[in-house]
Amino acid sequence: MRRAVGAALAGLAVAGTASIVTTPWSQRGEGPVDAAQAASRLRLSADPAVRVLGADRLTANGRYSYSFTVTNTGDRPVRGLVARSEKIVGGRAGTAMHIESVSDPSCHRFERVICSFPTLRAGERRTVEVVGSTSAARRPGDVLHINTYLATFAPGVRGQVSYDVLGRPVSTVTAFG
Repeated sequence: MRRAVGAALAGLAVAGTASIVTTPWSQRGEGPVDAAQAASRLRLSADPAVRVLGADRLTANGRYSYSFTVTNTGDRPVRGLVARSEKIVGGRAGTAMHIESVSDPSCHRFERVICSFPTLRAGERRTVEVVGSTSAARRPGDVLHINTYLATFAPGVRGQVSYDVLGRPVSTVTAFG
């Protein structure tokens, strides 16, 4: 009899846990919501053009900076938010951005900028300053086009990481002089 009662209680505990896990965030109180559920409350802005560093125009092997800002306008914390900033590839644009630094510790620089914000509190605003350099193959008239967008992690296949894009990308575009 004791074993039967113990097994029944264990079954209730497991069922109770499952109902907690599957309850929609909107019915759970004040805890964080997934970025995909909060997409309409997330705002992204970016500089329309890069700021040229050490020169009066953007040139081959030149340095530049730009920034983007992510804001949670909702009343709940958001988790699982990713911001990505990457160069549009085409013509002599090359395949990678040459990133020298990013200002936010949640961001990493590779051939693009990837920021993984563990939790973005209600009302929180994060501004990321990026410093990069252009390739030697750029010529006057070429365009540096950087898209920044918000995303959330998506289930991957065979260990691959993928992202679901939230909203539209914001562009930073500058012509070489």
